[in-house]
Amino acid sequence: MLIVAGSKAYDEADWLLSNGAAEVYCGVPGLPNHRDEDQCLKDDGEFVRIARMAKGKGKRALLAINEACFEENYPEVAARVKAILKACRVPVIIRELPLLHYLRKSGVKADFIISSLSLVFNSRALDYYKDLGVKRVILPFHLMPYEAGRIIDNRLGMETEIFFHADFCCPNMDPACRLDGWLKSFQVCRFPYTCGGEPYRMPEANVPQKLDMVYDAFHAGIKYLKIIRVTDFGDQREVLKEARVMLALLEKGVSREDFRKLGEKLYFSVSRHGARTGR
Repeated sequence: MLIVAGSKAYDEADWLLSNGAAEVYCGVPGLPNHRDEDQCLKDDGEFVRIARMAKGKGKRALLAINEACFEENYPEVAARVKAILKACRVPVIIRELPLLHYLRKSGVKADFIISSLSLVFNSRALDYYKDLGVKRVILPFHLMPYEAGRIIDNRLGMETEIFFHADFCCPNMDPACRLDGWLKSFQVCRFPYTCGGEPYRMPEANVPQKLDMVYDAFHAGIKYLKIIRVTDFGDQREVLKEARVMLALLEKGVSREDFRKLGEKLYFSVSRHGARTGR
């Protein structure tokens, strides 16, 4: 499996690509992106510099436009994406299919990656995605590898990607919720939907279940392992090191039982994981 890591700055991207990541993905201010601007690059130029640096290392940068935007903004988005792609040929992560249609009609040529925030993930949708120039699908937190078997093992040669780790299993559709922006923070959303008058949440995975997802993803043939952008880059460095050790274990062919045992020790050695669980 190849590691894809989110980056907020040139120096971060350089470190990630020099320490095991095969790809970095980035957002830029003003383009629809599923992060606040403090978790994006400074500008389009910084992304181009990262893309060129990645290419020099034999690796890749991905442009993330993985959030919804109003149709009236499509022309501006298309113009900026075209300008970036003219300076550096990179894949584009996209959420909204109407925007993808618009980009293609506007002459934007790129390998597209369907974001986990899109709403349709099934094997029949892959034909549709393929016709739109999609080369990869990022599976959402709550879709287990065993449930996605026909998506992973598809006849179209379309690649798949999974999160490392699916920390929240999306209590709501996605944990980074903009509906509670009045809190002046960008925390994981804990406001539940209701079902039958009662609060409803997607069940959250425990640590053995998270490790099973990685184990099953590896053996199912999922090609990419995604490490999200986080505010503290020190945390992200720890997670990348954890991912590299876990992938090395999988490549050695360890059993599920041993992977769980060793993986749990690694998991709780990472500061942000221990903090979330009180360890």
